[in-house]
Amino acid sequence: SVDPPNPEIKEKPPSSPYDHLGKSADEIDERDRKRNYKYEPAGGPRRHAKDLGWLEFCPTAFRPMVHVVASSHVLAPWKWQDYYPQDWLKQVKPEHCAYSIDVFCPSKPNESLGKFGLNPYPIHSPGELDIAIIHLKQEETALKHMKKLGVDILHLRDPNDMYSRGEQVFFEGFEVAAEDLTDHGDIDGHFSQSESTDDDTRIFYPYTTTGSLKLSSPERFLATTDAPEPLPQGLCGGPVLDTKNRVVGAVEGVVPENHENKDIAGCGVFIPSFTIRAYLDWAERFMLEKITPQEVFEKVVEIKEGKPSNSETPLDFTQDTDNNGNEVSAKADKVFDEMVESMKKHHTPEEVDAILATIDREKEEVMDIMNKDGGDLDEAVVKVRSRTMEMKRKVMEQVMKEHMEEDKSSTQ
Repeated sequence: SVDPPNPEIKEKPPSSPYDHLGKSADEIDERDRKRNYKYEPAGGPRRHAKDLGWLEFCPTAFRPMVHVVASSHVLAPWKWQDYYPQDWLKQVKPEHCAYSIDVFCPSKPNESLGKFGLNPYPIHSPGELDIAIIHLKQEETALKHMKKLGVDILHLRDPNDMYSRGEQVFFEGFEVAAEDLTDHGDIDGHFSQSESTDDDTRIFYPYTTTGSLKLSSPERFLATTDAPEPLPQGLCGGPVLDTKNRVVGAVEGVVPENHENKDIAGCGVFIPSFTIRAYLDWAERFMLEKITPQEVFEKVVEIKEGKPSNSETPLDFTQDTDNNGNEVSAKADKVFDEMVESMKKHHTPEEVDAILATIDREKEEVMDIMNKDGGDLDEAVVKVRSRTMEMKRKVMEQVMKEHMEEDKSSTQ
């Protein structure tokens, strides 16, 4: 998830006669949120602005809500010639690739429950870290379907939670149950023997095993596994979870069983969460710069760096006074009174009363819409104003009709 997890909801006390007060307060908070934000704001706990993630400065309508995390060598094997020395891979370029993810049922690993397209623009780590992210096409729709299929959105482990040697972790992913085609030197010859070259015919079986943290470095953790064999092929990029179901890392590989250091031979290797977080911080900054206008991006950079605003009179919509300490509501009342006095100079008392009555009615209708539905204030005003104009049109038509009938009867 791009946004951090929301604060855990405390267990509610036993039912009481005052339960409705808490529910009412929650509904008011939800209406206020809809009224104050045209677009869905960032989630997670309340934080200082400088502590927000880069993409949290951008409404969810204009940026991804989740990252699909994978190994860089999986999304772009041609970048990793030490892993894949085949000559044919040197001819592959990003424009030759299409990406998708499948959801499988553990009991039927050969049947995809759903295939979801990915945008062909992976973002790879700028260094030698074997990690990358890619994003869903039609994300909102895809996430709804994936949720119905039981797919969970994961969160990185809290950076304040320390790791300890021997801590239990869980390796999750899929084991490849057929040969990897990249192992074939003569890829064309292999495909010529196959009926179709469009689909990946390998079968992926769900795999999970527990492990214990053994060694750590700033970029990699090693963990022993409880399985009799080392982690199987196919787990690269898969999540490593802690007992709270938080992501502590992404699988990178396995220490060879013939490694000279027998103490770590066969251990699973994964990129730790704090290193993934640092990479995502870089990647999200890169994305925000592409999404937003330059002046907006520069402002976000200043906020993230903790610099004060360049404006001498920054806006603060949480205050009820202006920069001179005067009550904003008092200034609004003064302007309204001046408008009424101006109307009295050009309209009869009856007309002024009618106009003021219309204004009061419209204010009540606008507040009713905002309290019930929330949304954009300007849109609510336009909606109410259009109703008033329609009522005015009908009244005018009725008046004209009555006048016409009076003229008609007077001529007879």
